[in-house]
Parts: sequence; C-alpha cells; structure tokens
Amino acid sequence: TELKKALHSFKHPFDYELGIRIIPDVKQKASTTICCHGYGHSNAIIDVVHSFGVIQNHLVSFNFPDYECVAKKYDPKKSNFGSIDEVSPLLYVIKKCVIDANLEVINLYGFSAGGGAVINALAVLNQNLYDEQLKKIGIDTDAKKNIISAIEKGLIILDCPLKSIDEIMEMRGKDPEFEILSQRYIKNNMRPIDSIEKMAGLNLTILLHFQTPDEILGNRDDQLFADRLTVANKGKTYVIFGNDGGHNRFHTSLWKKYKTIL
Repeated sequence: TELKKALHSFKHPFDYELGIRIIPDVKQKASTTICCHGYGHSNAIIDVVHSFGVIQNHLVSFNFPDYECVAKKYDPKKSNFGSIDEVSPLLYVIKKCVIDANLEVINLYGFSAGGGAVINALAVLNQNLYDEQLKKIGIDTDAKKNIISAIEKGLIILDCPLKSIDEIMEMRGKDPEFEILSQRYIKNNMRPIDSIEKMAGLNLTILLHFQTPDEILGNRDDQLFADRLTVANKGKTYVIFGNDGGHNRFHTSLWKKYKTIL
C-alpha cells in the first residue's frame, strides 16, 4: 500500500508516459524488484518477469524514454539512449521506492539495454558528475546515500546486459542507427562496459548472466565485462554463461543460479 502510494500519488517530472506499474506479491512484506526493459520494449517487461514465476517479490516496472522505439520508428538522433536522460527515470523510480516508500532494500532486474542502463545508473550514483540532474528528481546527497545502501542490501540481476553498441555492430554490421547511438554512448561516457569502473567501491550482490551464443548482442566482450565487474564490485559477483536458446528466451541457467543464492 505504501509502495503504491509513493509511486502513484505524485505527478512525475518527465515529459512522456513513464507508465509505472506494480504487480504485488502475495506476501505483503516481500522485497521489491524494479524491472528494466530492453531496447524496443516497454513496461510490459513486468508481465514477462511475473510469468516466469521465479522472483517472489513485489514487481515494479516503468518505461524508459525511448520505449517501444522500434514500433514507433523513432529518430535515433533525438533519442535518449546513452545519456543521463535515459537513466534518470530509473533513478527516479528507485528514489520513490527507497525514499518515499521507505524501503530499506531494493532489487534491480535489467534485461539487455535495461541491464546497461542499470550499470550506468549505478555509476551515476557513485560519482558527483550528475548531482545537479539528480537534485531535479529529488535525489540530494542524503537520498543518494540511502539509495546506495538499499541497493547494496538487495540483489542486482543483469540478464544479457548491453555492453556496448560497438560490440553489436561488429557482429551484425554497421547500421546508421547504431552508429548514432554508439557515438552517443561514447560522447557521454556511458558505454556500460566502460561505466563499470565508475562503480568501483560499491558493495553489491550481482548475478550476471550471458547467453552463448547471444544472437542479438554478441559475445565478444562477455568475459571482459565480467572481469571488470568482478574487480569493481566489492561484494559478490556471480557469473553465468548459459546456453538456453538465445537472447529472448527463458534463461533456465540464470534462474537456477538465482534460486541458490537467495
């Protein structure tokens, strides 16, 4: 009830349909997991995760600014991918859960581009570069500390996370759209595989999963990503290389490991 009130009682500061959704668990005192969707998808990621029947948490989802971008035939030059504007909605939703709903623990699930956004959001929280932008969504210094504390007490699941657009282009060939996005990520220092070093010192529990082969993102930098994350994270980093049929599948190897670390 308090979570619903915190997420729906106030008008959000974004100029698009943020679309916050909640699927409550049967146990009122269950933990909360925020689900972050991939490229071209939407807050419907919550239905996908709920259908798995594995995560026994209250589930929360939302739309990133460029949600359903493929269907909308968006202009990549005007997109928010690889910028603070992409991750600000995620940080806002986390803030609503931790600060406004007083949750002491928060879990994050990021799929594909959503996983890359989770990495960038953690990097933003762990530095001071974007403090002015954070203040605009209600995250001051004290709130930032409380948010980091709540995330450190929870679990982060990175399910086939985006590592870089460049890796995708190497596998699938150069595309004007991807070239624009690649430059955006590089210009803003938000290539997830590079952002990892800005997370250094955080004490997190991370479940990192790759599909081999991954026909959407490629696998060139899987091991490099895993190595960098393991070094940067002071906490536990579990790495799974699964072979469950590809990117957009139920990843049995991931959820089998998930059950063992609860």
